[in-house]
Amino acid sequence: MPLPRSGPWRLRGRPQLYEVTLGGRPADDAAPQVPSEFLCWHLEHWLTCARGTLLEMYTALGGASPWGLTSLERARHDRLLRERLTRAFELGELVAFRVSETVGAWTWQEPEPLRPEPPAPRPVLVPEEELFPNPALQAQALKRAAQEGVPFCEECERRKRQREAA
Repeated sequence: MPLPRSGPWRLRGRPQLYEVTLGGRPADDAAPQVPSEFLCWHLEHWLTCARGTLLEMYTALGGASPWGLTSLERARHDRLLRERLTRAFELGELVAFRVSETVGAWTWQEPEPLRPEPPAPRPVLVPEEELFPNPALQAQALKRAAQEGVPFCEECERRKRQREAA
């Protein structure tokens, strides 16, 4: 079992980060002290998400953290832990200070200016004569292909091969 630390401990509150020490001043003397009522309000939240840190603080105050508790014993121990830490904050045995770093502050790099996309290529205009060739010339080409036995339709040619194979 690791030896308990004697602080300082860092706990994340809703908007801030707090540093808790055993009745002293933090390394940064300009840090404002947090009122004990505010910290006692956070204890319930910290019991669920920072349980190990609270147990370290409890053992540094002289408490013992037992192992292998049942759910009923753990609820009783949590109540004792909460009461002892509340008393320690109210008596000044534990003192908390705000750390200047805010929790959840996100910074992003400034985005590079977007380069304008090149304009879409303009469609090439095809004369109407090329889109719709002379139907009379098409008919002549189809008749000539039929007389010479040259396939002019891929689908028809495939069906013809299937019929011959069957």
